[in-house]
Amino acid sequence: MRYSIGGKQYKKTLGTADEEQALQRAYEIWHEQSFRNKQGLSLDSHPFSEVAEEFIEKVVAEAERDERSKYHPIYWPPIIRRFPVGYFGDRPIETITTADIERYLEWRKTYWTTGPGLQVQKIRCEREDGRIFIRPAPRKVAALSTIKGEMVIIREIFEQAAKWGYCKPIVIPAVKARKKPDTRRPGFSPEEYERLLNKSLERISEPQQSVKLIKAKDGRVWTQSTLTDRVRSDRVRLHAYIEFMASSGLRPTEAKNLKWGNILRYRETKDLALFKQDARLQVHGKSKHGDAVPLHGAIQALHMLWNVFVSEVGREPNDDDPVFADAKGEAILSFKRGLSGLLKAADLERDHRGVKRTSYSLRHFYISQMLANNVSVHHIARNTRTSITMIDKHYAQVNTEQIKDFLRPGEEDLPTEPMLLDDETYGEIALLEKRLAELKAGETSERTAEKLSRAYGAQRR
Repeated sequence: MRYSIGGKQYKKTLGTADEEQALQRAYEIWHEQSFRNKQGLSLDSHPFSEVAEEFIEKVVAEAERDERSKYHPIYWPPIIRRFPVGYFGDRPIETITTADIERYLEWRKTYWTTGPGLQVQKIRCEREDGRIFIRPAPRKVAALSTIKGEMVIIREIFEQAAKWGYCKPIVIPAVKARKKPDTRRPGFSPEEYERLLNKSLERISEPQQSVKLIKAKDGRVWTQSTLTDRVRSDRVRLHAYIEFMASSGLRPTEAKNLKWGNILRYRETKDLALFKQDARLQVHGKSKHGDAVPLHGAIQALHMLWNVFVSEVGREPNDDDPVFADAKGEAILSFKRGLSGLLKAADLERDHRGVKRTSYSLRHFYISQMLANNVSVHHIARNTRTSITMIDKHYAQVNTEQIKDFLRPGEEDLPTEPMLLDDETYGEIALLEKRLAELKAGETSERTAEKLSRAYGAQRR
């Protein structure tokens, strides 16, 4: 086809031997070019790669004239050629839309992990001083700050292309970070934990009531004691479980697998004075194992569990008996039901985010309290068989009030309330100050000296 627009002749091949199809394409080209002419756009199509190179030349020229930063012609060209040119290639720039930029962003984020960058082993880098070096290609998702910096370049390319008449201005989408979900474990504050223990003791101490009437759906009716000895023992075990978990930081699975043979030093020291009692835990879960040093609160919980076992089973626990055992001496697989009831009774079923608390919340409480008491995170990670990263991600939720002393270094000894002097002490200080003033002035006052002599002579007697 041949046509004339704006006083200029154009000739284009239609790429088909079919006359009807060729005529249709000719009309499409004519209407498109007429529209571009009315909009003041260039009638010639410009591949993105060519526009990008023209933009690079402009950046270099402006930097030489001190119209832009000197690092732009050093760092921008490699970025432009590797990423936007690598994605859009020779596609006509006027056909690129906002939706295409959105797709480019997703492609760019994973360029080095699952995209074309996976085939690149080394990257050639040039410093501002002209030094050139080679570094390994990164194998990670592009950081938000990196993407934002590169979008500044792309925005400038399209703005300049619009000024040159190559395309219409388009909206370049802003790069926004999606808010990460809060994955921290629900725990307890010290006050909430104290409330939980108090409610547990209150339920254990409930007086034995007579009976309550139970009606079944099928019409059957019977009575049952509201607090039997078995229920009381179960509550004692639950209380011991809470104290033990909060004092050791064990996972529920690790606690379930614990046997009395895994409790070292306890048998030998349980009848000694409190300060001589001790325990070490040999812990194993599904895949992790190791030794743990619990707080002394765990030893008190072991006393409760030992005594309940002796009273119900009728003998002392053997090494192969489970630490958390029922009235028959068999392992308790889960405290989920009992703990859920206690949490509901203490109004602690969910934390401030609405996340439901579980046995894992006691592990969270242990780790948070250790952090609040300035224990090394490396020591905590080793004692709880986890990593520092996991502690920071899931557990390190420390109330700032608990670490206020560490947030005020050097101010630990400041009194919280001014100390008031009694009249006698105030008078003694005033007398000493008066005598010092007399000595500095070279004066002699027998009356002041006599008063001091009487005061201190009486104290010595």
